[in-house]
Amino acid sequence: MSEPTKPETLDRVLDAALSRAGDEPVQFDVTAGKNALAAALKSRAEVAEPIAAGAGHRPRKRVRWLAAAAAVAVLTGGGLAASTVDLTGVGSNSATAAEELIKAADLASRVVERPVAPGQFLYVRTRYKGISIEDPVDTATTTDMTNEEWIPADRRDEWMFKIKINAVGWLPGHEGDGEPEAGTHFKDGQEFRGKCGKYSYFAEGQPDRCTVGDFHNPTPEFIAALPKDPKELLTRLRGESGDSDGAALQQAREALQSGEYPAEVRANIFRALALMPGLVVTDKKANVDGKEGVALGIRYIEDFTEIIIDPENGDFIGGRYTVAEDLSKEQGGLDKGTVRQSYSVVSGVVGSLGGRP
Repeated sequence: MSEPTKPETLDRVLDAALSRAGDEPVQFDVTAGKNALAAALKSRAEVAEPIAAGAGHRPRKRVRWLAAAAAVAVLTGGGLAASTVDLTGVGSNSATAAEELIKAADLASRVVERPVAPGQFLYVRTRYKGISIEDPVDTATTTDMTNEEWIPADRRDEWMFKIKINAVGWLPGHEGDGEPEAGTHFKDGQEFRGKCGKYSYFAEGQPDRCTVGDFHNPTPEFIAALPKDPKELLTRLRGESGDSDGAALQQAREALQSGEYPAEVRANIFRALALMPGLVVTDKKANVDGKEGVALGIRYIEDFTEIIIDPENGDFIGGRYTVAEDLSKEQGGLDKGTVRQSYSVVSGVVGSLGGRP
């Protein structure tokens, strides 16, 4: 797959954000990206060009649904069942959320981790289930996909990223004609390799992932420079993601989902989030890909966004985005409580590129 040679269009920007569903920080022209996302957020939905269809498939325009939370993280992908969370936070107790996060921090800080030794790889697997709104907007598809990434001990060596499309279907009550298409520009079974994690679909002129770090791509230098004080860390999370608690939770989600932070830093992120007054416990038994955890969330524009933590060991195991208010037919027609996206995360150390725990 050749690299793009011109500034990103809105469709490419959104597909790039979608590909981050697999914890892959696809990069794009920053100015063009900011302009495109700003315009998209203003109108809430944009019609993109058809995703490339296989032989015999009728091309179909797809509406990229841009609830703010999805625009930051992924644009399709999401659980398909109704959520039971209080989508306003009313009646919930932020003190309880703080208690859960401090407990998770204490558990995480006691973890004795297996280091990634020379010749070994950090393996991160993320499974997504989610919804894409089609054009016409009264139709919608569901996609279940798994993304895997192998990150070498020496980040300058070769990385690998693989995609598996597990299932694609019509969202019940929103069926269209013909065979539904997956809500991603990737194809089932695609594999990408590149030193420093520079894969072939990256746009030109992107920063070196071995030396330029951020919360999603945490180089050792970036991690070492993070504030140790939870209050200062929360300020950093807010400042780099829109200066709101909802955006800060998104930034923390990206960090935790990467699987690359040491246990003591993950614990510090939990302690920072515990200082957010609007964060509440939304579900004591949230189920993510067969694992139960405590869900903590906050309203972020049109969605309620949550992270999910295993109360037994303090692990971050996934999260979800839930429609916080009924959407009109023009907006996609999803009901309040519909889980737009859910995801689970597993990480570990393996001895070979392509190996699994």
